[in-house]
Amino acid sequence: MIYGYYISKGVVQLSAAENRALIQRVYTEGFNQGLLSVVDEMFASHFLDRSTPDQPPGIEGVKAYIRSVRAGFPDIAVTIEDLIATEERVVVRTTWCGTHLATYENLAPTGKRVMRTMIQIFRVEDGKLCEEWSEGGDLGQQILA
Repeated sequence: MIYGYYISKGVVQLSAAENRALIQRVYTEGFNQGLLSVVDEMFASHFLDRSTPDQPPGIEGVKAYIRSVRAGFPDIAVTIEDLIATEERVVVRTTWCGTHLATYENLAPTGKRVMRTMIQIFRVEDGKLCEEWSEGGDLGQQILA
C-alpha cells in the first residue's frame, strides 16, 4: 500500500474505508445537497449505470439523473442504512424520501410524500465510481397509487 492506495494490475485502488467515504459523499453532497461538483470528483468519465439503460453514460448522465431527482423531489433526503465496502466494490442500502412537487419521469406533480428503498452495487476503479447495478422500489407505483 502506498499513501492509502493499493496498486493491483496497474490500477490504483482505494482502501475499503476510502471507498466508504466516497459513497457517503456522493449521497450527502450529490443527492441531499445537490452539489454536482462531487460528480466530477467521484465518477469516472466512462461511468455506466447498468440498471438504467436510458440514462446517458458518463459524468453528464449522473448529473442529469441527480438534477431530475432533485427537481421532481426538491426535499429529497437519502439515508444510508447499510454500507459494505472492499477495495473494488461498494454495496449500499439506502432509503430515499421526498415529496413529488414537479414532473418526474413524465409523471405530473402529485404532492405525495414517497419513500423508496434501494440497494446499489458500485465498482470502483482508479479511485472513481465506474459502474453501478441497482434494485429498488418503483416510485411510479407510489406516485400513481
